[in-house]
Amino acid sequence: MLTLNEAKEIATNNGINTKAKPYLISRPDANPKTAKNMKFGVLTSPLHLAPASLSGHNVCAGASLGCIKACLHTAGNPAHMAGKQRARIAKTQLYFSNREAFLVLLFDDMEWLARKAERLGLVAGLRPNATSDLPIERIKLNGVSIVDHANNLKIRLYDYTAILKRVLASPYHLTFSRKEDNDEACIQVLKAGKNVAAVFEVSKAKPLPKTWKGFPVLNGDESDWRPGDKSGHVIGLKAKGLAKKDTSGFTILQ
Repeated sequence: MLTLNEAKEIATNNGINTKAKPYLISRPDANPKTAKNMKFGVLTSPLHLAPASLSGHNVCAGASLGCIKACLHTAGNPAHMAGKQRARIAKTQLYFSNREAFLVLLFDDMEWLARKAERLGLVAGLRPNATSDLPIERIKLNGVSIVDHANNLKIRLYDYTAILKRVLASPYHLTFSRKEDNDEACIQVLKAGKNVAAVFEVSKAKPLPKTWKGFPVLNGDESDWRPGDKSGHVIGLKAKGLAKKDTSGFTILQ
């Protein structure tokens, strides 16, 4: 197996900044929404890759045209978009070109996060698919999966997924993503007692609805800590970035 220094050298040659930890995941205070998880005692880092096929490799197998156009990748300060996109593309290309180097760095990042959370007396949380939908449960380094490594470090993993079979049989917490073309699957997931995230047109005049398709709606923007949600609920999210201009049906208009 590659050493950490060898993996860092490979990553640096692929355009990734490895001068300071963490190398691949974001710092817990870098994302305003995951930072809100602190109110639940959770120190959270997301891993952002370049969504869909932006890097030349598809990391979102269940993506629809609507969710590709409205992806959270477009949210945030536009002034930082170009640099953010370059970094995410570099990470994604490393994942496909040298999986071992990528995972050596990711596992080291996870250990960094676990230590930091322990020092602060907090639970460590990791969202490995913040802008992707990879089968984390099947990705392994030297026979150890990302899920196994997280469990060993007492890190709580969670994600959103648009892949039905993943959410129905996942070894870690997944919230199903509603798209413009999967309402029937959403109902199936909700009836199974799991949760569905849906993006709504929201304004002062149009607050989140109390129900969707007969299921109760929770405000998913109060934090990003999805493992803390009640089961069998719709997690309502305010349209952000290009989702505010969506016309595909991905964003639910009110």
